[in-house]
Amino acid sequence: MLSASQKTLNKRMSANWQLADEIFPGQNAVIMVSHQFNWEWATLLATPNMDKQFLGPYLPITNAVFDRIFSKIRSRFGTIVVPVNDMPKSIKVYKNQNVLWGFVADQTPADTKRCAWVDFFNRKTAFAKGAELLARRYNYPVFFGEFIKEKRGQYSINIKLTFENPNQTRDGEITTAYVRFLENSIKRQPENWVWSHRRWKHSYP
Repeated sequence: MLSASQKTLNKRMSANWQLADEIFPGQNAVIMVSHQFNWEWATLLATPNMDKQFLGPYLPITNAVFDRIFSKIRSRFGTIVVPVNDMPKSIKVYKNQNVLWGFVADQTPADTKRCAWVDFFNRKTAFAKGAELLARRYNYPVFFGEFIKEKRGQYSINIKLTFENPNQTRDGEITTAYVRFLENSIKRQPENWVWSHRRWKHSYP
């Protein structure tokens, strides 16, 4: 990711990038993906492969030097990375800017008092609600993205429209649908998901 060209990465990762542009031209939207390989390549490739500006909220790395390095890498081809603490400000800035907000939505939430508890592989699991709250508040259509390993070093992303009018959904409905989507995807390719990121470190109260 430090040195690979856009052309090289496009040969290694394909996706129906233009779907959100085709259905909702000029309109902000949300996409929810997960820690499936190679999600970091998608962060690089999203913006140059579609008309919308891709924004990626992220948790800053504690080490300031590494945080700057990773931010620079992820922004190489025009993607804008937004620290989660700056989300309220960024939402106002990009409210009418034709952006696609990209959430790696299986990230373990830092605050279990503001999360959704959903059955995930038969265990109550904490999921962050940021993507759902943003979509419901501003009625941004929601897409889910599944990363598929085609062969070694070759990936595709299947992007699908899931909620056209999020403001008509019930609280937790979008997050629960995402968890079911993620479960089914992991069952198809269990080796393609990061099992080591302490997904169940929080206990259900």
